[in-house]
Amino acid sequence: MSNITIKQATEADIPVIEGILLDTVNWLNEMGQPLWGAHEVTWDVLSKNYKIGDFHIAYTDGNPAGCMALVDYDPFFWPDAKRGESLFVHKLAVTKATRKSGVADALMDFFKEQGAERGAKMLRLDTHALRPRLRAFYERHGFIFVEVKVFEGDKHTAFYTYTLPDNVKTGFA
Repeated sequence: MSNITIKQATEADIPVIEGILLDTVNWLNEMGQPLWGAHEVTWDVLSKNYKIGDFHIAYTDGNPAGCMALVDYDPFFWPDAKRGESLFVHKLAVTKATRKSGVADALMDFFKEQGAERGAKMLRLDTHALRPRLRAFYERHGFIFVEVKVFEGDKHTAFYTYTLPDNVKTGFA
């Protein structure tokens, strides 16, 4: 396995984030499983919901391999979750070239460690409900299915939670 490192994004990383997300858009379109439109992964659109510091980028041997946004509040998908009690992941993506290399697993482990470091009691995520392999990935990481909601008539969204143990010790400084 390659050496995987994860770092918080800065303004200089905007093209890297856009590139990783566009790679995912293109790959999913090739597979006939569109998720996001290319316009949705531009910084102009992303910056309406995220700050640059919300994003973390995974690198394999120094090359960009994946990214995700971590936020402590998500009133749209999780209106009952109070600010600061949970950590939410969005826009988790791995480049086509590095799929099945452990990058997605490293990002999920980092998500858990960040939740513990930030004092969150619970991790939360929402994902496309009609993608069993993607849902199985989250379940392998210990996330528990909560429910499916349908948005805008046909967007089936599965909701998952992960309760952090009270005595988690992290490996990140």
